[in-house]
Amino acid sequence: MMFRLLVVDIDGTITDGQRRLSLQAVEAVRRAEAAGLPVSLASGNVLPFVEAAAVLIGTSGPLIAEDGGAIAIGREVRFLGGREEVDRALEVLRAELGVVETRSSRLRVAGATIERTVGVEEVRRVLASHGFNLVAVDSGFAIHIKEPHVNKGNALRAVAESLGISTDEIVAVADGPNDVELLRCAGLGFAVANSPEEVKRAAGRVTGLPDGAGVAEIVDMILGGKIKPSRVNL
Repeated sequence: MMFRLLVVDIDGTITDGQRRLSLQAVEAVRRAEAAGLPVSLASGNVLPFVEAAAVLIGTSGPLIAEDGGAIAIGREVRFLGGREEVDRALEVLRAELGVVETRSSRLRVAGATIERTVGVEEVRRVLASHGFNLVAVDSGFAIHIKEPHVNKGNALRAVAESLGISTDEIVAVADGPNDVELLRCAGLGFAVANSPEEVKRAAGRVTGLPDGAGVAEIVDMILGGKIKPSRVNL
């Protein structure tokens, strides 16, 4: 085993579409940790949620939250984005589209999330028409509004730099449109079988099984030496 980090998305990857946690995925993650492969959780959710999930699941790697807007490495917490422009955009979106923020949105530091009561294309249209330098991404659970540089790929680069490893030594497993940059940045990216086609195309590799079973599939392949980095910088 030559990989140095396994990064796993939460919603839709180690949970199903109803956000029920896969015990098969938890067992696989713990096998990886026991074998000396640290696991990081990467989520569009807020940092306290990701921290709680890490404790309950048993991961030891850095944490990526808010779609890459917040990262936690040991005791250090770093924010890679803000919400000043996002808050101005929300006022416009409320007035023109009647959008409603999700319950966790006000806890966010690096962006905001709104309920999927409107289409993401409509949100993008309004943002563009008012000149906001922001992006809107539909994760399948909420629409995320954030600064363009805030994504899980840039967060993964920051994590790799802090750990002194190459992104080529990282495997990522995920499922959503907000995971595309993560999957492209990692040395090996896998979309679980339940992912949308656009995510599968971005990853280039797809598990044979959905959500948590797909995560277990990748862990077993890594621990069994069936997949290895194409380039390493040890």
